[in-house]
Amino acid sequence: MKKILIVDDQEINRTLLREIIEDYKEEKKLDLNIDEAENGADAVALFKQNDYDLILMDITMPIMDGIEATKRIREISTKPLIIVVSAQNDMQSQKNILEAGAEDYISKPVNVDIFLARLGNYLTLIKSRKPYIPQHDSINLYSSLIYTRKISFYIGCDNDLAEFWEYFLLTPFVTYHNICSITRAMYDIGLHSLQLGIQPMIWIEESDEYIYLTMEGVSELDSDFIRAVMTKDSEVIDFKIETNTFSIRAERQSVGDNLIPMKKSINREPRATEVKPILPASDEKEMMSTSIDTNQIFNYMDPEDLENIQDHLSRLHSLLLMVGSGDVNYHEVEEISYNLDRIGRSASMYSESYPIARALSSLSVAINKNIELFIEKSSSLGLFCKTFGLDLMNWLQKIFYEGAPSVNFMDDTIISNAHMLESMLVVTESASEATAIDDIFDF
Repeated sequence: MKKILIVDDQEINRTLLREIIEDYKEEKKLDLNIDEAENGADAVALFKQNDYDLILMDITMPIMDGIEATKRIREISTKPLIIVVSAQNDMQSQKNILEAGAEDYISKPVNVDIFLARLGNYLTLIKSRKPYIPQHDSINLYSSLIYTRKISFYIGCDNDLAEFWEYFLLTPFVTYHNICSITRAMYDIGLHSLQLGIQPMIWIEESDEYIYLTMEGVSELDSDFIRAVMTKDSEVIDFKIETNTFSIRAERQSVGDNLIPMKKSINREPRATEVKPILPASDEKEMMSTSIDTNQIFNYMDPEDLENIQDHLSRLHSLLLMVGSGDVNYHEVEEISYNLDRIGRSASMYSESYPIARALSSLSVAINKNIELFIEKSSSLGLFCKTFGLDLMNWLQKIFYEGAPSVNFMDDTIISNAHMLESMLVVTESASEATAIDDIFDF
């Protein structure tokens, strides 16, 4: 049985959502239990008693608002899927609640068709978030001294890879060195495997000192190809390759009590373009003490162009959130392409943002040429598109409003994601593995 909590100070809003979910429950013959809370404090208290799977959270409420309630629930558990349902549609409100730990945003008044499509996705995602398989033998090629609990991803399609990507890059695994670079390397090899008809398995294991990521079922991949993908990124340095299996090991920076670090935010700061190197203890403390002062706001863009980008990005972000609903239509995909093009054109006027502009413009062309394919793959593209939209929003906010460590903050992430999305829309002829390596990294 799945447990759902509706949190809203207006009874009419709670009743509407309950009725929609009850109808869906009856139609799909699902075992759902629905509770209600009229403020954030009640929601936190109920969660401690009931451990809900899905929480639909309003923002503006008396006693305790949705942002504070989300923070407190996240301090207790990473398990629930927290979805904002609010009439506050401005960028700052969305940013605040997402940073608090919410994972998606639905605007009021609620569109019933879109809500139902997303509800189906949420319930599917909840089911997939039960990855703990009791095993006592290690999978990785390094050590058998690991925790009993393992996490597995069966990579049967692009959507499975997107879930793997989301698991690491929407959750700040800040206690592990270079986890973002490792995730991207695993993703690239997984994508190439699928193109060759191989459906591998990814295992995640942890010990007191390390996290181990292992891919099994890759005997048909040449070990030189795997090694070439790894060595393309200078941050991926600790890996082992054997027949049918390879493992990557990441060192834990600071040992905590939890097997998986608590998800406190889905802000993308841990994915900055300048990856922090491993430093001697004294240097690391010195860097930490001065890092707060290094962020700066960059004002290189004309206010009119910046406003243009903000307007188009706001619309693009909303459209990208709809992709995974399975309800996206031809006109909406055209709009995605159009908004990407407009953002790219405005950003291309400045050398600082030209690399991002070029990637967005290229993605716009690819989407416009493959609209039918985009619609056909929309369900599997959903999580990836949501991540991409949030990255762009974070780039805009940090560079121009809050401050970033460099003017190229998040360039690599955005460009890499744009190319990955583009590659999902291009049907290529079979090529040699050496050529595939160049294709993956020819950004």
